[in-house]
Amino acid sequence: MHMKKTFTFFIVTTILTSCSVLGTKTVYKSNSGIEKATRIGFSQLAHEDIIEQIAKGSSLVYKNTMSSELSSRNILSNVILIKDFNRLESVNSNIIEKICLENMLEGIIITQLRFLNVKYSNLFIQPGKSFDTEVEMQYYNSTGKLLLHTKHNTKKGNTYFDFPKVERTVKDGTVGALTRIMEELYK
Repeated sequence: MHMKKTFTFFIVTTILTSCSVLGTKTVYKSNSGIEKATRIGFSQLAHEDIIEQIAKGSSLVYKNTMSSELSSRNILSNVILIKDFNRLESVNSNIIEKICLENMLEGIIITQLRFLNVKYSNLFIQPGKSFDTEVEMQYYNSTGKLLLHTKHNTKKGNTYFDFPKVERTVKDGTVGALTRIMEELYK
């Protein structure tokens, strides 16, 4: 009986930890110029106005999560508003360099969040909808060079036993993508 419980625990632990790995990936990593930073800015969410229409309060959850997570890593941070920020590709290196110079930053993280409208159903969960997220982040150094690009998908990387609130998936997606940036940055 003890062996059966141990085996079950091992299987459940393996499944839960592997989900986290599957949900987060490094899309791009520069081969050079990655330096540790202590002053990092972060942008508002791309299409923040549309995100707020879909799920009011999401941008505040994102900003609070970013501030808290960076602070817990002893990194000074502040929100940087980028005019007409609609998608990751809309920000060029000259804008990044100018923002870093004006705000005395060593780098900046820009973020795009998408809601994934997922229908769940299985033997144990009643059919329903959940708004999982996919959060993409890009980290640029102070000269505007893209160093890292990460992505976290809460549908693939998080296990929820009930339908999570939007606030939870926004926070989990943000933490997942940011954690990968920090891991790559501070290797």
